Amino acid sequence: MAGFEIYEAMLWEPERGYFLLERHLRRFAGSAAHFGFVFDRDAVTRGLAALAETLPGIPRKVRVELSENGDLFFEHLDVKPSTPVRAALSRESVDSGDEFLHHKTSRRGVYERALAAHPEAQDVLLWNERGELTESCAANVVLELDGRRVTPALASGLLPGTFREALLESGEIEEGVVPAKDVERASRLFLINSVRRWCAIELCSPRPR
Repeated sequence: MAGFEIYEAMLWEPERGYFLLERHLRRFAGSAAHFGFVFDRDAVTRGLAALAETLPGIPRKVRVELSENGDLFFEHLDVKPSTPVRAALSRESVDSGDEFLHHKTSRRGVYERALAAHPEAQDVLLWNERGELTESCAANVVLELDGRRVTPALASGLLPGTFREALLESGEIEEGVVPAKDVERASRLFLINSVRRWCAIELCSPRPR
């Protein structure tokens, strides 16, 4: 048995439906194939459509969980406001070769340990064994550096976010290897994901020495 679940979290809006739905379904199917989980795309889309019929007339965060044998669980949650987020830089590195960093799963020990080490912060910025910035515990990261908006490269060890992907395709941001120390010289820092879109980062601790 796998001992974990795969999940997707997406934004549902009354007038627009599910934001970036096709990108979420594609990533969901890719993660299922990677781990050998049973995945029925039609069952997922039917479940999402049925859930949408019951949702209130306000934006909701919709979470879909997949077990190894193909069982699905759907839930909807409040959407947190896209207000500035207090974030700290992690004291410990992550392993860029950890396959779980590239997929949304219930195996979240790396993120839970980072958050527990920084009670002063709402989120934590992670970096790998080469000193490269990766992501936060809940979102991808964008830095404004020398007039460019840059997000860390997938090879550094991070989740391929659906909103990140859309922004890269539109040219609003670019990808590159980002030294963790660059958070100190960035003119602005952002968290991005498909539920809250852009959230400014307020850095609340310096880079560990």
